[in-house]
Amino acid sequence: MNKLVTLLFALFLAACSVTDSESDDYSKWEFSGYVLDASNGKGLEGATISYQVADGKTLMATTDEDGAFFIDRLPYGSISFSFSYTKVKGKDTLHYAPKVRTVGSTNESSSMHGIVASVSNIIRLSPLNAGITGEYYIHDPQTGAALPVQKAKVWITHADTSYINLDEDSFSTKTDSLGKFEFEGLPADSGLLLNIAPYTHNGLRFTLPATVLPRLAAESSKDIGRAYLPQDTSITVPFRIKASNVMDTDQKGYKNVSPLAVPYYVFNEAITENNLGVSMTGDSAFILTPQVKGDTLFLKHDRPLPASTEFSTTIVAYTKKKNERIEITLDGASAFTTDRGLYAVTSNAWPQNEKYRSSFSIDDTLWVKFSEKLSKNVERVQWHFIAKASRTISCNGSFATADAWISKDTLFVQMREKILDARTPGDSVGMDVTVYAENGLYLEHLLIMTELEVPPSSSSVADSTASSSSGVPESSSSAATASSSSSSST
Repeated sequence: MNKLVTLLFALFLAACSVTDSESDDYSKWEFSGYVLDASNGKGLEGATISYQVADGKTLMATTDEDGAFFIDRLPYGSISFSFSYTKVKGKDTLHYAPKVRTVGSTNESSSMHGIVASVSNIIRLSPLNAGITGEYYIHDPQTGAALPVQKAKVWITHADTSYINLDEDSFSTKTDSLGKFEFEGLPADSGLLLNIAPYTHNGLRFTLPATVLPRLAAESSKDIGRAYLPQDTSITVPFRIKASNVMDTDQKGYKNVSPLAVPYYVFNEAITENNLGVSMTGDSAFILTPQVKGDTLFLKHDRPLPASTEFSTTIVAYTKKKNERIEITLDGASAFTTDRGLYAVTSNAWPQNEKYRSSFSIDDTLWVKFSEKLSKNVERVQWHFIAKASRTISCNGSFATADAWISKDTLFVQMREKILDARTPGDSVGMDVTVYAENGLYLEHLLIMTELEVPPSSSSVADSTASSSSGVPESSSSAATASSSSSSST
């Protein structure tokens, strides 16, 4: 009797068990739907759906002629799907804004199989061929005249959080001298918001909340006309700054301000250093030290301001006589921009120069001319290693491969014979330098790349001839790039 009971119990367990494959199928789910053109509702054939599974592998699927897709055997859990589409017609290419949709195996489902689900979605992708134009104005409270809002930042945001912006520049611009603005390459879609930065005129501030744009049509640009910025009535006091070296009397920030300049702001009455707060947005590579002298605030910095950078300034101060709080933000049209600072003007390693050389030997002198007189102390020049070059030019210490000297605004370099060690004709050689000007400006990581010219008598040429019958390098071009960051004082 006990044996019969044991046998029946074993058969019952076998009937209730599932195979590995059945268990695996049980934990799978399906995702299907359509990818449509948001501008006309038509299906997009050949749209790409990419997603990543647990092992890190990226899988892809495409839509059929109706824009439909079907993806099965998805592992249990949430997966993010990326949808993209590009239409090519002859020489014309039209991009669509991609979207990301995160879907879980147990949500967004109308049919359930155990604990897993089948999910269906409609994804609308917008072609990036719409545009808008318009203009912004204000009414001058004193004269009543309509004045254009000049050089104000205007930008667009999208209410759809799944929208991916392929080109951020297409979503931001500035008004011109007539207050006009234009956007191109926008998605032909709804849900776009138009924003404009606060604008200051004659000490008064004008603002406008974000504007909801109508649905944009594909292959067209919509003119939304003229909009007026109302005066910000929360600011009733007149503008407190009457003069500055980085801003004109209409609170328009100057361009091409020297990185060495110490910005100052003259207030209409004396202020105190007590509880003074100042911040500048644009770069944090320097230490700002505000100083007050009577009615003037000086923004001293420990090193030159970064070159070609726009700076917005926020000031919180108190008047000395009545201890009144002053809070001013100088951004948008009131922000100032630094000039190029120290930069390389020309070099005989640059093809644009009439004395250009495509390669250099130890008998040649490579030179670079700069925009300012350099510090006479050649020891201040910093030489950096270049990983992508066959040999790096350096003039420091026991590892020096070249000699350098300075004459006024020009750095000269002549390679030593040791740089020829194990070199063959056509090998790349370069220098990555940081140079300092007499006035305190400096240029970081100026990169000069060229080719090494090896004399025929060099043993390295003999070695290369034995292994190559032609001796002609694969590339004979020279290149030079420069990246600058004006900073430390002398």
